[in-house]
Amino acid sequence: MVDDRPIDRLAIISWNIHEGRGHVTDLIRRLRAGEFTGGESIHDFVLLLQEATRRDHGVPPTIPAGYPAPRRIEGPAESQDAGVHTLADEGLAILYAPSMRNGEHAVEDRGNAIVSSLPLSDPTLVELPIERQRRVAIVSSVAGSDRTGKRWHLGLIDVHLDTALALLHGGPFEARRRQVVALLDALRPLEALNTPGRPAVIAGDFNTWKGNGEPAIKLLREEFGDATDPMEAPTWTGALGLHATLDQIFVRGILTRSAVTRLPATFGSDHYPLLTVVAF
Repeated sequence: MVDDRPIDRLAIISWNIHEGRGHVTDLIRRLRAGEFTGGESIHDFVLLLQEATRRDHGVPPTIPAGYPAPRRIEGPAESQDAGVHTLADEGLAILYAPSMRNGEHAVEDRGNAIVSSLPLSDPTLVELPIERQRRVAIVSSVAGSDRTGKRWHLGLIDVHLDTALALLHGGPFEARRRQVVALLDALRPLEALNTPGRPAVIAGDFNTWKGNGEPAIKLLREEFGDATDPMEAPTWTGALGLHATLDQIFVRGILTRSAVTRLPATFGSDHYPLLTVVAF
């Protein structure tokens, strides 16, 4: 269905939802109510999610013996509100791409998902070079018209880079640099992203243990020349007080946008959601 409402702004959230532990429906409810935007309600939004899960007939019931399935990550049963089918059932547009099986025995996979209150178009999947685990970036777009009738189009790239340290293959940060180089090479020919005047957002969990000092982040910042100021606060928290800035949102080609902010809680995940609002 074509939505012909005037749309002047769009909230973008990037969030690693930690295999269904993140309370996505609650976050959407609070976003719509304006809790994160000074009381101003949000009607239109896009979520760029990492570690989304799927359980359905599309997941092979068994895998070959000896297949290198990753360790299963599982959250409490009551928090499994982030499955892609649950979000689709609420009338949201979903583009999901599994990267790997979620454990050897569970009939479940995990990957990236773009969730939008607006229709999604121009779907493209980019398989990144395998370092430790398979990773697939998702590319899509949304479109609308502002109150003057001017048409706008926004490209979306959802990324989850590997955790590999690659100590014997170039150094601790080289794996993610190689993946970003391959990703950017794959994105440049895409008309949906590179038509003159079209803005784009690239966001995700970049697993950058060195934060903004990693080569992968520097490459992204060079490619997105007018990118949003870098997130400096920790976006991931672990045991024993460990924390790191693993997540970023980069925006290119938007004249008016809010700063990227870290939301006030992890909402059941081990990552904080990041939010920016773009205006057309």
